[in-house]
Amino acid sequence: MDSMEQLRDVSDFEQLLKEPLAIVFKHSATCGISAQADREVRSFLSDHPDYRVHLVDVQQARPVSNHIETATGVRHESPQVLVFRGGELVWHQSHGGVTAAALAETLS
Repeated sequence: MDSMEQLRDVSDFEQLLKEPLAIVFKHSATCGISAQADREVRSFLSDHPDYRVHLVDVQQARPVSNHIETATGVRHESPQVLVFRGGELVWHQSHGGVTAAALAETLS
């Protein structure tokens, strides 16, 4: 059971914006803070199995990460979670602000 789907290219992200709700998690495999955020996101998914999170591995998909920054105007930070409703950015958080509780509150 893995409710995280990787965004590998810009067109994946653009398609995602057509969804009613989209959660994007920008993650670095080499960052300890990102590892903690990953545990938080997975904890959220464990408690809320009806949601999906779209993962951007910032080392492997740098063009996607850069495009998200340009499209949203939100400076890239990793780890970072962005929530979109109907293609519009409604919430974002980075570093220690990426918690299961913050995601649950935002989506409630």
